[in-house]
Amino acid sequence: MATDSLAEDGIRSVTVTGAGGVPLHVLDAGPEDAPAVVLLHGFAQSARSWLHQLAAPGPIRVVAPDLRGHGHSGKPDSAYLDERVWADDVAAVIEELRLDRPVLGGWSYGGLVALDYIAVHGDSALSGLLTVDASLLAGVPGAERMFGADFVALLPELTDDDEGTTAEARRKLLDVSVERPLAADTARTLLDASLRTPPRVCAALLQRPLDRSGTAAGVTVPWLAVQGDRDRVVTPAALDHIAAVRPTAQAQLWEGTGHSPFLEEPERFNHQLTAFVGRSVSGA
Repeated sequence: MATDSLAEDGIRSVTVTGAGGVPLHVLDAGPEDAPAVVLLHGFAQSARSWLHQLAAPGPIRVVAPDLRGHGHSGKPDSAYLDERVWADDVAAVIEELRLDRPVLGGWSYGGLVALDYIAVHGDSALSGLLTVDASLLAGVPGAERMFGADFVALLPELTDDDEGTTAEARRKLLDVSVERPLAADTARTLLDASLRTPPRVCAALLQRPLDRSGTAAGVTVPWLAVQGDRDRVVTPAALDHIAAVRPTAQAQLWEGTGHSPFLEEPERFNHQLTAFVGRSVSGA
């Protein structure tokens, strides 16, 4: 595990070796002996999606990797369709950073990666599960009602190899990912991060047919599911599906919020995150 540091906000930066030797760039903030949460970003984004959480971790440790194919992590030519690869990447982050039963969180596509981990490794090494505007279905019958028309219309452009088309598609993706306006510097950071994901990686992710209903039904740890009611990427039907499959999950529908509650309402989200991690780790 190679280590360096980020001067800003006291955020540490490390490189973890993922499945098949792929380097995974990871941001890490907060006391190293504190209860931990691993936050997985969404489609065509990066760990910097979570800067509001990394910059103000409070009494918890916040760990945010760039998924393979994204951000500053390695971008291999293949292996994006294998659930074990995604699961083993998450396991490598937990193991190499020596995290003791962290909460595992995933936003949007990151929620599917979190469930990849549970499908392969179970949840015995976790204290809790957090999903944020995430669907259990993708690319299978029934998934169409889980995704908004604005997002679906963008998919051909998101996988186009033309540089200009790609840049415009990523800007549109950022636009539909929020209901509340972002600060200009935050929007620039997210757009720059999105442009680091090659179209071929986007195309590969969209080829994965996934139904994580069975895995979700078997989750044994506390589960907090957060969903914006104005989400134009993943519709509130996804939250209803989670609640139906796993009735013990704590389902929260945030009014007036889009696809990115942790960016649109960071103080509220950070309060909920800290409280959930604390309860989950303590077993309360």
